[in-house]
Amino acid sequence: MPPKKTKSKVTKKISKKTTSKISKENQKVKKSDFYELMEKSFVFDNTPDIELVKKGQYKQAFELLEDAEACQLTPILIGPPGTGKTLLARSFASSRKKNFEWMTLDESTKPGHFVGAFDPGETLKRGFIKESFLPGSLTEMMVTGGIFLANELNRATEYTQNTFLEPLEERSIMLPRLGRIRAHDDFFLMCAANPGDMAGTHRLSEALKDRIKIWIKLDYPSRSVEMEIIHANIPQTKLSKDYIDLTYNLIDATRKSREIERPASIRSAIAITKLAAKKQLKKKLDINEFKKIAGLVLIGGLKPRPGFQSEQIVKKIINTVVK
Repeated sequence: MPPKKTKSKVTKKISKKTTSKISKENQKVKKSDFYELMEKSFVFDNTPDIELVKKGQYKQAFELLEDAEACQLTPILIGPPGTGKTLLARSFASSRKKNFEWMTLDESTKPGHFVGAFDPGETLKRGFIKESFLPGSLTEMMVTGGIFLANELNRATEYTQNTFLEPLEERSIMLPRLGRIRAHDDFFLMCAANPGDMAGTHRLSEALKDRIKIWIKLDYPSRSVEMEIIHANIPQTKLSKDYIDLTYNLIDATRKSREIERPASIRSAIAITKLAAKKQLKKKLDINEFKKIAGLVLIGGLKPRPGFQSEQIVKKIINTVVK
């Protein structure tokens, strides 16, 4: 009879092999589950999560976008962060029932990110042919007759900005090694940008400015419109009017503070009201709890000017507004 030590070693080896085999099988199952779930998760509807209230400046801007598309004139939405530029553009694109792509630009964005580039593996096998080309979102919309939004255009470098000159002027674009393509008749290009004096922005080139035909300025909406947007985006909650009023007053205070570079947006207001409504359902909402919720949201919902601290600014605003 073999010694017990040898037997236990063999048993350990077998159990390790069995365990690793089972874990590999489990990984395969999990991976297949993931791909099935991923297939169901693809987004085909570009309707924004936040509902836009088409009143006041948003109604006027929406109508201008409709006119711009009908005349094939490129519009640009100009306004500080949180004024609803992206929301307005996405809501307009959703109403057109057309293909829609958008890209938020910054200093690291290169023309290849939205124009497209050759797949290295396919190019090595087949050469520089159209089948090896991976189109970018701008090129796709030009070919299919969709809508493309160049978001935060003036955060891109002038070199990247100038890639839009040909699509704006000639409604065409040059694809390296393939040739020039002309845009579909239904293609529509929209732009959005922050005010030029904001940190992180670049000057729009004169050539680009000359080709953008409609300049639509947006500011923070009136109290009545913003309150309506808040109500539209919390339809199932029954938060008391006093707390909703306080929420608006807090957001408005961040926009009037000289210590804040980027104030809180409507998204922050919606987040505060949703959290407060959830606490109210649990019967745990009082003024101190509301202050805590507002602080948690606002601390990351604004950007202070150099030399100021978010925590101190938020604390001061909350203590001033929420009595």
